[in-house]
Amino acid sequence: MEQAGQLDALERAVEGTLSEGMLEFDGDEAVLRIDGSLVLTAGWFVSFGVGGVVLLLAGALLSLTGMQDEARWALAPGATLLTLVLGYILLLRFTPLPALWPDLELRFTERAMVHRRARVPFGELRPEHLVWKNGRFFRRLCVRHPSLRTQLAGFFISEERQAAEFQRVLWELISAPDVPGILAHDGGLTPVQRWIIGAGAPYGAINGFRLDRLGAATGTAGTADRRTAQELLHEPWGAYDLEQLLAAVNWLVQDGHRADFAQDAALAARTPAEQREYAALLSEVDGLIATDRLEPPFVELLIELVRVRYGDEGDAYARLVPPLLRDEPGADASEQGAELAQFLHRLFNDRDHAAEELHRLNALVDPELRANTGRFLIWDYGRALMLYRWGHMVGWLTEEYCWERMLPLALDIQRRYSSWRDMATCYLQGRLLWSGGGGRAQAEYERLIGQLATDPRSPWNLVPWGLDLTRDWP
Repeated sequence: MEQAGQLDALERAVEGTLSEGMLEFDGDEAVLRIDGSLVLTAGWFVSFGVGGVVLLLAGALLSLTGMQDEARWALAPGATLLTLVLGYILLLRFTPLPALWPDLELRFTERAMVHRRARVPFGELRPEHLVWKNGRFFRRLCVRHPSLRTQLAGFFISEERQAAEFQRVLWELISAPDVPGILAHDGGLTPVQRWIIGAGAPYGAINGFRLDRLGAATGTAGTADRRTAQELLHEPWGAYDLEQLLAAVNWLVQDGHRADFAQDAALAARTPAEQREYAALLSEVDGLIATDRLEPPFVELLIELVRVRYGDEGDAYARLVPPLLRDEPGADASEQGAELAQFLHRLFNDRDHAAEELHRLNALVDPELRANTGRFLIWDYGRALMLYRWGHMVGWLTEEYCWERMLPLALDIQRRYSSWRDMATCYLQGRLLWSGGGGRAQAEYERLIGQLATDPRSPWNLVPWGLDLTRDWP
């Protein structure tokens, strides 16, 4: 039985029993908490309640038969017991009393059982350390280890079958040789779906989103996820509706930043004199835009910049500059027009674009990096995968729509790279080129990549790179 199924089986074993509701699995921390002590205390108060009801009934019967003195001896203790039970319920409901009973924790990442200050590695536990103590009405499962002695769970005597099943599954969890199935339990993803989420993990994690599900988290965290997703779609992606979202995804998939990287690589491969000419023109045009000096000779300088930028095809691109500046209908209809329109949009609206492009040109002087620009597909595809997730979180896209369109992207990513590490390396290089220098944000990405590579809860460690990416969900 896989560990995820074992957790479900453990929960089923206590359904309808005295210990129902005592299990809590924290997927973020990979911790199974067992609230055994509180359950057992509740068991005693159930006994008190039953005893109180019996005494009250007996007192009522004695009173009806005229035995008033004897009735008082039954009614008073019965009322006292029920008052104690009611007081106990009120304490549980309105005070922090439950916090006084520390949970026993199975920490799967650490592979240890922890209770208060005691910590026992799973490897030191044996089946004989799980001991039953039987009473008249209850059975208690206890841990009896030299370093840890506590109660785990309680069952009525009539719940013998459920108690035995609970003990069996609990031991299977403790003795499991590894934890991937347990850690993957919370989000309900199939292996292929988890692989897809893993491909977009860097961009998702850097923005604070969970990697064990397609959509938002639950509860208040889910509300925050949806709000953040909407804010990110608005800025920096400029997507305020479904049409704009899909346009952004299509651009990332069809061209994306890869087109810029390829163009910059071509520029970096030119002679030093040509590179200096382009850098000088770019800096001059950018300075004029920054100071809003768009009178002549601005347009002439811009046309010359475009001509130099596109090399042998420069004249064809240069002829498109005036109609694009005049926003003539159809000026961006051709492939060249669309590409040039994007370049001009960034040049006019992104004040960091010129500096970042000059940085890329300096970086791409390295022939090895220049030859590698074709491998930066993950920088675009990883972001496209996350855009689909955000679209689902804000209610624009259905779950089925997302998985159907994310799977082909995942297949392309798997074909392009050899491992999670290879993919991550190219992602970092793509991010470095895109950002124009890296800085603190690049260091944060590098730290995050290292965490994804080592965290046992990371999709990269839960599913293998070479997984057969065939649809495996209903």
